[in-house]
Amino acid sequence: MMKQQTTHDFGATLQFGIVAAVDEAGHNLRVRLPALEDMETDWLPMITFAAGGNQFYSLPDEGEQVVCLLDAQGESGAVLGATYNAADKPPAASKDMWVRRFKNGTVIEHDRKTGDVRVKTSGVVTIDADAVVEKTLTVNGLLTYTAGMSGSGGGGASAMIDGAVHATGDITSGGISLPNHTHPGDSGGTTGKPQ
Repeated sequence: MMKQQTTHDFGATLQFGIVAAVDEAGHNLRVRLPALEDMETDWLPMITFAAGGNQFYSLPDEGEQVVCLLDAQGESGAVLGATYNAADKPPAASKDMWVRRFKNGTVIEHDRKTGDVRVKTSGVVTIDADAVVEKTLTVNGLLTYTAGMSGSGGGGASAMIDGAVHATGDITSGGISLPNHTHPGDSGGTTGKPQ
């Protein structure tokens, strides 16, 4: 037997609530409203930055605090967004920072003052682009290059690098180590490693 909802008589209001359920495919939420005797809303659309030609998809977790704009009966409206609170504090303290922090520890951030973009993750970062990286690309970790892209001055399935390549570890090509390879000697034996 379903518990009958309490009827409230209020005008269109701004209400703070807790996410009770998430409709991932529809980008909708059900919200529990503590100020209204824990009344649970019907499915409400979660407002997003864009939903047409440009699209943005992001949903809060169950238990997260959100703010809603509801009609006079509290049955229809929209979730305007999540709010920081004592339990969930902001991930930055600068108006120059754009930060996207995920529950699994992944962080994507941009500092508009310096222009720096940082991606920190324990997963794989894939850049699938038709254009070439023309400036500096810094990778802390393993960088895998898949043939099929071309660098400046190159084409086809190769990469061209204009400038110096500095490595503190080994560089291997065709199974041959650059700093550790040897050659057959002129009078037998093998040469030493490159100096």
